[in-house]
Amino acid sequence: ALDWGAWGLSLGLAYPPGCYASSPELQALVTVAASYGRPFTAHIRNEGDGLLEALREALEVARATGGSLQISHLKTAGEKNWGKLNQAFLLIEEAIADGLEVSCDRYPYLAGQTGLSAVLPDWVFEGGQEHFLARLTEPYLRNKIITQVLEKHPEPDCWDKVVISRVSNSEYRHLEGRSIAKISQSGGKPPVEQVLDLLFAMDGQVEALYFSMSEENLRRILAKPYTMIGSDSAIVAHYGPLSHGKPHPRACGTFPKVLSRYVKEGLFTLEEAIQKMTSAPCHKLGITSRGQIASGKFADLVVFNPQELQDQADYQNPIQYPGGIRYVFVNGRLVVKDGEHTGTLPGRILRHTR
Repeated sequence: ALDWGAWGLSLGLAYPPGCYASSPELQALVTVAASYGRPFTAHIRNEGDGLLEALREALEVARATGGSLQISHLKTAGEKNWGKLNQAFLLIEEAIADGLEVSCDRYPYLAGQTGLSAVLPDWVFEGGQEHFLARLTEPYLRNKIITQVLEKHPEPDCWDKVVISRVSNSEYRHLEGRSIAKISQSGGKPPVEQVLDLLFAMDGQVEALYFSMSEENLRRILAKPYTMIGSDSAIVAHYGPLSHGKPHPRACGTFPKVLSRYVKEGLFTLEEAIQKMTSAPCHKLGITSRGQIASGKFADLVVFNPQELQDQADYQNPIQYPGGIRYVFVNGRLVVKDGEHTGTLPGRILRHTR
C-alpha cells in the first residue's frame, strides 16, 4: 500500500480488529511505515480509565521504531478522568523533548461519535459478525455482557449522555437524537438491554454520540502547539443518503467553530488556527505542494470574512453549512461562490510518490 501511494499507517486500537493487536505486532508494522518516512496515526486503546496506559503504549511504539506519531483526537473521556490531562501532556512533551515526532489533533466539541457497540467488551466481537450477533441473544453471554458493561459504566447518568445519531434501518429512525436513557424509559427495558436489542436489530450498525468531555480540557488541548484541528468526521450532505440521521455537528462545524469562537476568545491567533488546519497536517503527512499560499503550490483557497463567519451546526440540526464563507477554490477552480456550490468538481485523489 505504501508503494501504491498510501500516506501512512492508521491504527484503530479501540476497535476490532485493532484491539486484538499486541504491541510487538504494532511495532513491526510501524517499522515498515517508518522505513518509508511515513507517519502512523493511533486511535489509542482507551481514552478514559486507561488513557495514560494507552498513551504510553503508542509513545513506546514511536520510541521503538522511530515512527512519526499522530495521536488521533486527544481527549480525556469521563469526568473521573478529566484530571489526567496534565499527565498526558507530560508524557507527550517528554517524548518530544527526547526527539520523537509526536503530534495530535482534536475537534472543538465535548461529545465524540462512534458505533453504539463501542460500549461492549472487546471479546464480544471475536470471530466476526455472526458470532458477535449470536452473543447478543444467547442468555448466558448476554448476561455476562450486561454485567461487564454495568461494571465499566456504573454512573447513574451514563445513559443520558449516550445519544443515537444514526441508524441503518429506517424503522428505527424515530430514535435518532434521543438518549439511551429516554429510549429505555419509553421501551420499558433497562438501558444495557435496550442497547443490545438495538444492535441486534440493526446488525450492529448504530452510531451514537457520547457526551463525556470537559470544555476546560478541550481548550487546553487545542492551545498546545503540537495540536492540529481535525473534524474526525465522515462525509455528510444536505441531500441524498448522506443527509440521514443526526450525525455529529463536527462534519459541518469544526473549522468555522474554531475560527469564529476560539480565535475570537483569544485562545490563539487567526494565523495560528489556520496553520493548525492547513500547513501543519500537510507537513505531518509529507504533502509538499499544498497547505500554504505560495508560488508553485496548488491553489486550494477558502475566502471568508472573519467578522461574518458563523458556525450554524448543532446536535439537533447538525447538517447546517457555515455562514460567511464567500468563495472556495480547489486546484485553482471556483467551487463555491457566494456560499453556493458551482457544480465544478476539480478535486483529485492524492497519492504519495517516493
